[in-house]
Order: sequence, then C-alpha cells, then structure tokens
Amino acid sequence: MKERILQIMAHEQLGQAQFAAAIGIQRAGVSHILSGRNKPSLEVVQKILTRFPKLNPDWLLTGQGEMLRAEASSAQASLFPSETPLPEIKITPKEPEENSTKPEEKQPYPEADIAVKTEAEGKRVERIMVFYSDNTFEIFVPEKAGGE
Repeated sequence: MKERILQIMAHEQLGQAQFAAAIGIQRAGVSHILSGRNKPSLEVVQKILTRFPKLNPDWLLTGQGEMLRAEASSAQASLFPSETPLPEIKITPKEPEENSTKPEEKQPYPEADIAVKTEAEGKRVERIMVFYSDNTFEIFVPEKAGGE
C-alpha cells in the first residue's frame, strides 16, 4: 500500500509533511508507513479516503482497478475537492534574543549554547532522528557524561 500512497503524493505533488497535514496525522506516521516500518491503520486509510474522495477505495486497499473513481476519470483531475484548499505549511525560524550575549562572547558552536541552556532547564537530549529523502532515517544517541 505504501507504493499507492506514494502515487497519491506524486499525483497531488505533495511532500510527506503536506500529505500528513492533508490527512490529519503526524509526519512521523507517514514517514513510518513509507519506510515500511508500519503498515497504515484503518484510521489512516479512512482519513486518506475522506480527504481524497475521488480516490478509488478498491485501488487504495487492493491495487485493483484505476486510481480514480469512474466519475473522476480524468488523469489530470485533482483528488482534492475544488472547495478544499491544500493546507499551507509555514516554517519560521526562531528570532535570536536581543542582547542575549555580547558579540565578543559568542561561542564558535552555537549548538553548544543550546545544550548548556537545556541542561540548565533540567532537560537533556536523549536522541536525535535524521530523516533522509530516500525515506530512510538514522537515530543518534549522545553518550552519557559522567557514567550516568
């Protein structure tokens, strides 16, 4: 089914984040399905069929028949109903705090400053996940300091 989900995404020209937002699930859920880690749940299938009403349910579930329902036979027809716009995803960078450090006090590695701040707040990094465009990912776990 992941191949058919990829076909839907390609047909609608949606990335993983946009597709996840369109059907109302977390981006990690889509990533896990596309990587083969998880199979789509019934709830995810229902959300896909609800959001893309022109999709042929038989095709989505079994691969049988055409991708679009007979009444939506045009290959260029969008799966989104015309009254339903695509979700807009905005990513805005966080603005640096003014006067937080003097220019001469800036550290050469700003990520070290982040680590110090989070540890001071009682937080520590447990793992970092990196997702690649080929639907693979890596998990990095920092070494624990002081034999924790």
